[in-house]
Amino acid sequence: MTDNNNNVESVCFRKIEFNNRYVITTNDMENIFINEELFKLPLYKKIEVANNTKNYKFFPNANLKIELYCNECKKRRIYTFMNSKHAFINMDPGSSPNNVKDEFQKLDFFRIIAQADCGHQLIADFRVIDDSHIEKIGQYPSIYDMNEEINNKQFLKLLSKEYADYYKTACSLYSFNSCIGALTYLRRIFEKLLIDVFNDNKDEISIEFDEYKKLRMEDKIKKIKNYLPDIMQEHGFNTIYIKISDGIHNLTEEECYSIFPVLKQGIEEILIERLEKQDKEKRKKELSNKLSNL
Repeated sequence: MTDNNNNVESVCFRKIEFNNRYVITTNDMENIFINEELFKLPLYKKIEVANNTKNYKFFPNANLKIELYCNECKKRRIYTFMNSKHAFINMDPGSSPNNVKDEFQKLDFFRIIAQADCGHQLIADFRVIDDSHIEKIGQYPSIYDMNEEINNKQFLKLLSKEYADYYKTACSLYSFNSCIGALTYLRRIFEKLLIDVFNDNKDEISIEFDEYKKLRMEDKIKKIKNYLPDIMQEHGFNTIYIKISDGIHNLTEEECYSIFPVLKQGIEEILIERLEKQDKEKRKKELSNKLSNL
């Protein structure tokens, strides 16, 4: 796509054409807006911008480069951002650079485009709410796909499909700022874990499954306490469940947004320890079989 002379930002989706017309050179070029966290921030979450920020420190220019995760390559790449006409400094004598407040008053939407050194593209669209607030309304690749931490979780490859699907759905919902829904899927992991632990040890537990299902959560945990991963006892397994349930039933999306990362980490540690425990039991059984055959 080639724009007219008044709008020279252009992109060819095989190779981005970086237009040098809008390259700015000053002693203070650090961009304070574009960073990795921006592309992991959920959609439709209000972003506050200091409206006295200079345009050239907010919009990409000077062929800005940052390192980001590329889900297509499954590794980190260097992304170069297409120079934005909105970063342009008025170089007329006696003039001074515009602030984002001035630019926001002229804009309803703006787009940021980048290309990695592998050739894959990144596009993010933003809506201007007022002269000091914006929100991200679209992104490709998705927030989920840009998150290296989630996509490179080794333990996910060892989990059963149901656990992995619940975990991925929780993270995906969080990326869309649907944080109450995200907590719901963390709770599903929690509840499935209790059932799996019960079934793994049902011959040693003095209660039938139908009766077990009717127990209060606190009593369910007590019944299988000896078979739960150690971390659940150290940090209070019931506390995690209470916090998740409280978020689902009583907290706002914003409050759920703030507690989700910690609760997600707690669930991760529980799952990892369960996998380690299963692996240990497997090794013990294999060793026992080898010893019996000596």
